Amino acid sequence: MTEYASAEDLEVSDLGDGEDLVLPSGKKVRVRGLSRHELMFNGKGTEDQALVERRNVVNCVLIPRMTLAQVEKWQRNTIAGGDFKVLSEFIRDMSGIAQGADKSGVSEVRGES
Repeated sequence: MTEYASAEDLEVSDLGDGEDLVLPSGKKVRVRGLSRHELMFNGKGTEDQALVERRNVVNCVLIPRMTLAQVEKWQRNTIAGGDFKVLSEFIRDMSGIAQGADKSGVSEVRGES
């Protein structure tokens, strides 16, 4: 018989402590994926995808910690295919929201009793 999770089991963070990413420039950062809450609220109140991207970076770059203003300055001063793009794509991959991400995990468990 399957034992069900408790509410306390589900409240525990599964974000982990992040992963190191070496950017194309050779600089290293520590990054984690987006929480579900961040995914839902980083786009709230704006249609500006650049702002959403900045909010994602602020939430997910653990080392070095950066402010929204610092991330915006970096975003404005980097080439389109450089460090910032690589970081944003890494965050999307870690968060499971990259284009073509596997969405089949739920259906695999549905048949269990």
